[in-house]
Amino acid sequence: MKSKFQISVAVACLAILTACGGGSKKSDPVVVPQPAYAVKDVTVGVGTDSSTLAEKGDLVAVAYTGYLYDSTKADGIGAKVESSIDTNTTAPPFTLGVGGVVPNGWDLAIAGMRVGGVRLATLPANLAYGDLSRLAQTVAGYSYAAMPANSPLVYELRLVNVTKLVKQPSVPAPTDLKIVEVTAGTGAVAANGKSVTVRYTGWLYDGTRDNFKGTRFDPATPGDTAYSTTTFTIGDGTMVSGFNTGTQNMQVGGKRTVFIPPALGYGATGKGSVPPNANMVFDIELMSVN
Repeated sequence: MKSKFQISVAVACLAILTACGGGSKKSDPVVVPQPAYAVKDVTVGVGTDSSTLAEKGDLVAVAYTGYLYDSTKADGIGAKVESSIDTNTTAPPFTLGVGGVVPNGWDLAIAGMRVGGVRLATLPANLAYGDLSRLAQTVAGYSYAAMPANSPLVYELRLVNVTKLVKQPSVPAPTDLKIVEVTAGTGAVAANGKSVTVRYTGWLYDGTRDNFKGTRFDPATPGDTAYSTTTFTIGDGTMVSGFNTGTQNMQVGGKRTVFIPPALGYGATGKGSVPPNANMVFDIELMSVN
């Protein structure tokens, strides 16, 4: 299969070409109307017990076809942009509910399906590829339309196989900020009032996992690197309290895993893909102190 899981390479190349486009001015972003997230069962799969049911943490194999959303078409199905069904393959098996491997909307749409089931999922861009784009391409003799940035998509998803998670007892999340030193730094110290640059990755806490890292929410878009980068001043209130405290007193080159309870995170309101009262886990690497 060469269509879906090479998108990060294709998009990276496209980004480079765009960035080197002869000094052309950056145009204003195009606002694309977004449909609401929706699913529709076309075929219900087989079985009545959990062995054929796709649940969070299960390893699933899914065949798919992706289309641009077109509000004038039946079920919103527009031009085809990718497909494993065309080549009689599946996406590489992935763990349901972890995020960051396939469009996050798949995690929502596939949960509750049974093996043999077919489901149509309408995904707004934030549950698909976000602001990533891709040129028209031909794969294994099949032609696929270009995918502009911020495109809502419609997926036909076929659940081919489920391998059940061996479930562990859930470990409650820490009620206070917890910092685990992974690598001690040797450079400048991230003291209060200093401007720092960090790399980080954020997950929702999952007490059933050995590393307690559940759904990745930052960076959220498949095809992104494994981390985000930000610059902020320690103590200025830019970052949530737990992230600020978790970074303070690190030395350049250091790495930490920080467990943040809701009261020191996004609290009872949540933010974006972080739900209300969510415990979070961050891997943080200190890159520089100014």
